Amino acid sequence: MAQIEKVISYFKKICSIPRASGDEKAVSEYITRFARERGLSVTRDQDYNLIIRKPAKVSDAGEPVILQGHLDMVYVKESSSGHIYEDGIEVKENEEYYFADGTSLGADNGIAIAYCLAILDSDDLEHPDLEIVFTVKEEVGLVGADMIDIASLKGTRFINLDSEEEGVFYTSCAGGLRCRMIWNIETESLEDERIPLKVIFRGLAGGHSGINIGMGLGNAIALLGRLLWLLKELPVRISALDAPGKANAIANHASVCLYVKPKELEAVKTKLREIEKIFQEELQYTDSVHFELLEEKATAGAKVYTEKYQTDLYNALMLLPYGVSGYSFAIEGLIETSMNLGSLTFKDGKLTLLMSVRSSVASQKYMLRDKIQIIANDYCDNCIFESDYPGWQYRKESPLRDTAMVLYEKLFQKKAEVAAIHAGLECGYWDAKKPGMDIISIGPDLFDVHSVNEKVSKESVSRMWVYLTELLKTLSK
Repeated sequence: MAQIEKVISYFKKICSIPRASGDEKAVSEYITRFARERGLSVTRDQDYNLIIRKPAKVSDAGEPVILQGHLDMVYVKESSSGHIYEDGIEVKENEEYYFADGTSLGADNGIAIAYCLAILDSDDLEHPDLEIVFTVKEEVGLVGADMIDIASLKGTRFINLDSEEEGVFYTSCAGGLRCRMIWNIETESLEDERIPLKVIFRGLAGGHSGINIGMGLGNAIALLGRLLWLLKELPVRISALDAPGKANAIANHASVCLYVKPKELEAVKTKLREIEKIFQEELQYTDSVHFELLEEKATAGAKVYTEKYQTDLYNALMLLPYGVSGYSFAIEGLIETSMNLGSLTFKDGKLTLLMSVRSSVASQKYMLRDKIQIIANDYCDNCIFESDYPGWQYRKESPLRDTAMVLYEKLFQKKAEVAAIHAGLECGYWDAKKPGMDIISIGPDLFDVHSVNEKVSKESVSRMWVYLTELLKTLSK
C-alpha cells in the first residue's frame, strides 16, 4: 500500500470511531493499541490524552520533534439527516474532495491523526526522535491541552497539525473564553385559546466561529432575538426556544413556538414575512435564510414562558454582541476580537445560552466578558465563565518556521505565507507550559469545518503528506 493510501485508510478508520468532544475514550484506546502493537512507548492520562514516542530512524538526528493534533471533532448534522452518531462517519469522495453525507466530516483534526498514524506505522521514513501528542476536548475550549502534563517532553521544535490552509504557516493565534447564560425558566398556562405557530430558521450556512466570523454570516440565535423583539408589540407568547449547536460553530438552526390568538394569526404571519424579508435583504451578499412556519390546531391551556422570562430573553439576545468587535492594527486584515452565540438549549428547567469570546488581546477579551456580565446581571439568573485559554504571540525569531517555509517553496514552487489566526489553537498552551519552544501550525486545505459542508482537498492532503515527511527528514539532519 502506498504511503498516501495508508494515510487515507487511517483517516477513514478514525472517522468511523465516534469522537465528539468528551467522547474520546474509544479513539484514544484504538491509538494506544495501534502504537503498542508496533512496540512504541505510550503514555495515556486519565483524560485520554496521549504521548507516543518513536525513536529516530537516523543517527545523530538532534533533539526530538513534537507533532501534535487533537482527537475530538465537532459533530453536527443536518436537521433532516437520519445519521446516527454511534455509527461513526463514512467518508465520501469525489474527484476533488473527501466529505460526509449530511454531517460534519471530522477532517479537523482527523487528518492530523491519520498523518501521525502513518508515520508511526512506517519503517522507512527518515525522522528524528518523535514525540507525538494527541489531546482531547480541543473543540470545547482546548481542555486537553490545559490538563495534559508535558513536563516529560524533550523536544523544543513543535509542529501543530491543526491548521486549514496549505502553504500558510501560522505563528500566533487568539485566546478565548466561554460563557453560559442560564435562565431558570418559569412557565404559566394560558386560559384563552391559542394557535401554536412554530417558526424554524432554515438555510443559514453556519461555519467556524473563528475562521468564518468575519464573513457576515447570519447567526440563528442573534436573528431569533431580533425576531422576538420585532414581535413584542403583538400579543404573542412564546415557548420552546431551541438552537442546538456548539460554542465554536456559528449557529445555523433555531426555532421557537409562538402562541397566537386566532384573530391575530394573519397579522403575526404577515409580520413574520416582513421580518424574514428584512433578514434576507441584510444577508443577501453573504448568506441565506428563510422561515418555515408550522401551524397546529388551536388549543386552550398552553404552557408558555412567563412574561418576565419572555422579556428578559429578548432583551438579552438583543443586547449581546455578535460577530467582529475589533480588527488588529498590528497585522493587516486580522480579526482581533469577536464573539459567537453558539447554542441555546433547554434541559431540566434551565435554558442555557453558550457563547464563545475570542481575542488576540487579553484585555479586549475581558472587556467583552464584562459586557456579558453587565447584561447577565439584569436579564438572566446565572452567568458562568469557563475555558479561559491563552493566546499565542508571534515570535520574530523562529528557525523552525524559516526552515519549514523554505522547504515548502522548494518542493512546490509556491510562495509560503506567515499568518496569525483568529481561532483557538493549542499552541498557546504549549508556549505557556514550555517557554522557548519553537512552534508552527500547518495543515492541508479544509473547507467549511464545523458544518455539514465540511470537506478536505484530496490533492492538498497528498501534498502535505509529502511535505511533512520531507520536513521531518530535513529536521533529522
